[in-house]
Amino acid sequence: MAQYSFCEALGAEEGNRVLRAHWDAWITEDIIKGMADREVEVARLPIGDWTLKEYGPYVGCTTGAAEKIDWFMDMAEKYGIKVLLDVHAVKDSQNGFDNSGQATITEWITDDHFSHWEHAWAGW
Repeated sequence: MAQYSFCEALGAEEGNRVLRAHWDAWITEDIIKGMADREVEVARLPIGDWTLKEYGPYVGCTTGAAEKIDWFMDMAEKYGIKVLLDVHAVKDSQNGFDNSGQATITEWITDDHFSHWEHAWAGW
């Protein structure tokens, strides 16, 4: 599910709780050290434009993302890895599909399972 729709569906408080747990578990210092041990020279860090200035459903939902980016940059520097910041999605979607931030149709199958790929369309 796209982060826009994720934040819309869960709301600021629950969305932020889930995102913070995800950020803390997804990339750890051990992972970054392991990358350096394998001689990785550059890591790509995709971010949305809402990361540094929240708007719409991101307000409150993505709070703490900028600090996590700073942490990642510090860890990469510590282990000698360059970082390519990739602004991966921009306001109002660069291509109209969910991979650019917004799933236009999300079908909830159960309380914890959803489908959206079958409904992908560029509706802009």
